[in-house]
Amino acid sequence: MSKLVPKFGNVTLRPIEKSEQTFGNIVIPDMGHEQPLMAEVIAVSDIFNFNTENFIPNEIEVGMKVFVPKMGGVKIMLDNEEYWIIQSNQILAILEE
Repeated sequence: MSKLVPKFGNVTLRPIEKSEQTFGNIVIPDMGHEQPLMAEVIAVSDIFNFNTENFIPNEIEVGMKVFVPKMGGVKIMLDNEEYWIIQSNQILAILEE
């Protein structure tokens, strides 16, 4: 099985596909509006600071559920699964449960 390893502050995500998303007892239906997509973080790299030429630990961690913009990142098909690679600064929000 292949493994995607992000570099220089990028994050590898696995999309979570749901027609309706639930948060607690609240159901948020898909109304056809462009909404951010939910994904699970499966790999993270440290952020390279070009000014100091050092790596900074990333605040995003493996296993987090995050929201990303619909048009953000790069979509990759690997072993018949879809993955997204996105810069960590493009993540809109972290879902804390």
